[in-house]
Amino acid sequence: MKEKTKERLLVISPHTADWIWRCGGTVATYLKAGADVTVVCLTLGARGESGELWKHAGITTEEVKNIRREEVTNVAKKLGVSQLEVWDYDDCPLIAGPEILQRLNVKIREVRPTVIITHDQFDCTNFDHAVAYEIVSKALLMSLQRGIFSEGLDPIKNVQVYGMEPGFSEQSGFVPQVYIDITNVYDEKEAAMACVKSQPNTPIRHTYATLIRGKQAKVMPGGEKIKYAECFSARFPIIVEEKLP
Repeated sequence: MKEKTKERLLVISPHTADWIWRCGGTVATYLKAGADVTVVCLTLGARGESGELWKHAGITTEEVKNIRREEVTNVAKKLGVSQLEVWDYDDCPLIAGPEILQRLNVKIREVRPTVIITHDQFDCTNFDHAVAYEIVSKALLMSLQRGIFSEGLDPIKNVQVYGMEPGFSEQSGFVPQVYIDITNVYDEKEAAMACVKSQPNTPIRHTYATLIRGKQAKVMPGGEKIKYAECFSARFPIIVEEKLP
């Protein structure tokens, strides 16, 4: 019997909090199953996602960044994510330039993920979200090529890229293709979301989203016990070994 490959999940988030709202439960689920999980935050979200912090008179960019960095570090500890990187590129706008593409290409080759999670390609909630999808798509393509010098790292085989559900799904035309049951880890996700005090009004929106998706999943085959679910789109068609009934 062929030995099952250990799952290696690579989460690529444009800002420090995006992944927490949208796939924190999935990350916790992977970790409980023994998978290796690496989270890369391309920016701290200091410009475009820290509006509450900028209300404090005299606060500096560096102070905002330090608060955001501390928040995501605390989240990682809550969820048990030991491999967290914050790259601190500018946000609002995030630019898909050659430096960040090459750096992510190298990181993908290092991690050699079996699955990647980032934003959905049509996420219009924030300009940076769709750019993050562009960066991931281009860096993944680079990571497949032998002709791109990448610090001596071999290319990888292509892997599935799942797009996280946007904050406002209907506006982005998001259609869920995969439901992940996070019922057993929802308390952990809730505790993690509470660490992000710079965005106090965001958790409730995503709590409602996971409840609604849980109700949808509940009436699907095999979903009877689901209460909370996170949803994703799939970059590539999903190939399964099982035969259709």
